[in-house]
Amino acid sequence: METTARWYETAVNNAAEISQVLLDMEGGKYVLAMFSELVQELLDEGNTSGAASVVRKIYEAAEVTFEQSSLDGDSNAAWISLFSDALRDTLEDAVP
Repeated sequence: METTARWYETAVNNAAEISQVLLDMEGGKYVLAMFSELVQELLDEGNTSGAASVVRKIYEAAEVTFEQSSLDGDSNAAWISLFSDALRDTLEDAVP
């Protein structure tokens, strides 16, 4: 349970930081929305490795440090899903 809470906290914090960086860029709202939608589509298709690659690119684009351990083991899909939800929620909160 503690691990899940830590994952959620990390996902929410990282999504907020990434959203802020991308929203400050020209066209960032569009880029952020596209990344978020792509991650969700890949998850819906069961393509966890593809979704993980997109998440890594999101971190790279925002120049946020990516903790490799976040996507290790059987928890990949769960962590990416948490991150995707947090990213979408942050985007909805930030965009009127």
